[in-house]
Amino acid sequence: MRDTIRVIYEDQDLLVCHKAAGMATEGARAGRLDLISAARNYLARKNREDDKGRQRNLPPYVATINRLDQAVEGVIVLARNKKAASDLAQQIKNKSAKKYYYALCMGQFPEKKGKLQDFVIRREDTGLAQVISESEKDSFSDGAVTLSPGEKVRLIGGDVKKAELEYEVVAENEKETLLRVHLLTGRFHQIRVQLSHLGHPILGDSKYGNADSMSLSKELGIENVCLAAYKYGIRHPGTRKNVEFEITPDNQAIRDMLP
Repeated sequence: MRDTIRVIYEDQDLLVCHKAAGMATEGARAGRLDLISAARNYLARKNREDDKGRQRNLPPYVATINRLDQAVEGVIVLARNKKAASDLAQQIKNKSAKKYYYALCMGQFPEKKGKLQDFVIRREDTGLAQVISESEKDSFSDGAVTLSPGEKVRLIGGDVKKAELEYEVVAENEKETLLRVHLLTGRFHQIRVQLSHLGHPILGDSKYGNADSMSLSKELGIENVCLAAYKYGIRHPGTRKNVEFEITPDNQAIRDMLP
């Protein structure tokens, strides 16, 4: 189906897409189309059209560079060859890729700019992320941490990770604040869990929200997680020039708050 993928840029090295909220980046369950499959279908169809009907036996090469939670919309950069994939993976590793999000949160922020630095784990029992204290981090041993007041929790991934982000208030009213978030590390559900721990859950987030944020989400008619990866910056693996790819989110609650 031609409407399952939105391409915002493509060349011989890159395919950059706007992933919709609710679409898995890859590994979708049976009967659902994920972004990687949609991208391969798109490129295969283009190959057939370019070749004027001649068949190609091998499926197009597509590799994910950045992933997004299924509930989160935003920019996804795909590599179209192994050289580009290797180059972009190195940029991710050395933290030179730039990732920016909009997050619509409950409440007002006294600090209009700030930086969050937390220790996060991913719990084996729930599969969810959690912020822990430095003393709880120091209890880490053999794939588990001991949380106050004595709960021992096993971890997915096997260790405690440091999560860092910078934020800036874009717009606010009495009940909600739109943040621009610069993600400095790429931890599981990082933005969602860090903002929730700060006391400002993202609206529409049933996994990390609290009773107040879910009540406000219902009041405002918000059903989807109000988080969007709106801009992604890299060094192009072919031209070596710095490039940025940006979208305006579909999420209406975010759009309504944008200046």
